[in-house]
Amino acid sequence: MTLDRLMRRYDVQASYAVWLAAIAVLPFVAASYLAVSRYESVLGRIVYGGGGRFVPAFAGAVLLSLVLAAAAFFLGLTSAGQRRNDKSNLSWAGFFFGGLIVTLNLVLLIGFYMLRLEKPV
Repeated sequence: MTLDRLMRRYDVQASYAVWLAAIAVLPFVAASYLAVSRYESVLGRIVYGGGGRFVPAFAGAVLLSLVLAAAAFFLGLTSAGQRRNDKSNLSWAGFFFGGLIVTLNLVLLIGFYMLRLEKPV
């Protein structure tokens, strides 16, 4: 059975929505850890070096988490109200959990943008 044919089923979309939302938590936690570990409480800033690998690692983790959570959100959205979906609870869980992770990632990005302080090389 091909992926296209498999994804036509709403119960499969519901299962994937929950799994994608659960997997999206991992890069979000990694990005949060990176931001918190570089936070200087005396300065009230997230301090990082200009030529380091911090920003690409942080941005990559946030981007991966956003993509996975957005996919979970839209899979949950498209399969939630369908009559042939016998797993509508999973659809709603994927929808809300994916939306929560997208929101948390956006808050993390805004917080990083407002608190960043780049040290000169």
